[in-house]
Amino acid sequence: MKLSPFESEYADSALPTFEGGPATHDVARTNANAEAPWTQMSVLLGTTVIQAVQSFYLAKRSRQYFRDLPENDDRVGQAIEGINSRLMRMAVLDIAALNDGGLGRHDPDNSRTASLPTAHQRMKRHLTDADASAADLENLNKLRTDINSDHYLPLKYVRHLRNKWAGHPSLDRRFDSWASADKTLSIAAVEAALARLVNNAHDTALFVSTAPALQSFRQPLAAARPDGSIPMQVELSEVIVWAGLMREYTGKNIRALRAQITGESMLERLVHTEAYRGEQY
Repeated sequence: MKLSPFESEYADSALPTFEGGPATHDVARTNANAEAPWTQMSVLLGTTVIQAVQSFYLAKRSRQYFRDLPENDDRVGQAIEGINSRLMRMAVLDIAALNDGGLGRHDPDNSRTASLPTAHQRMKRHLTDADASAADLENLNKLRTDINSDHYLPLKYVRHLRNKWAGHPSLDRRFDSWASADKTLSIAAVEAALARLVNNAHDTALFVSTAPALQSFRQPLAAARPDGSIPMQVELSEVIVWAGLMREYTGKNIRALRAQITGESMLERLVHTEAYRGEQY
């Protein structure tokens, strides 16, 4: 018997119509190079760093708060186990992206990736063009070395995970078992890598604030609105504070989810939301 083909749940009529095609690598690279350096720094904080923190603690806290549910629990145990695995895979990707070196031959100037290495590369070009002091160049080199995956084992581990099973699951997991990544996951190593990258983002912002040639990388003063008010801004130098807030906020969300699943009645769920703390770490 011939099986019916697997089909989308959407009808063909629901598909959008796209005009033209995406920008070529050359066009995209030209536009990226034309952007003000601060734009990349703002994306680094607004998306890349905070997203990596959120992804990791969403995965870690879910494992912690639901670890007492057996996989054979027919209500949620098995489903949560699968969700947790997917969440951690996403976290590894987001953390690795924060330390991504670029798009290779498609981006030889390292200008299109919202990552720390790309920001550092752009800074180096500005310092070189401005004939900056040897001290500034050395300070930048220290920042770059600080997140070199070949020099720091947790970063190397995250890169390995991204290459072997997170970014594009590969056949060589079967014959490259370095760090037992073919069988187990060290959450401690992943978190150590994340912490180093967050701290490096903070140190990078401090460096930008002291290097005269990097003024264009600094956050411009907020312009007043028509009503005279001035919008609140978030600076990259505050990334450690934001990372801490995101860790706490994500933990509260997972705790509330556990409480909702645990309680049979609304009253029980409210009690659990206030009282359930999970295993303390």
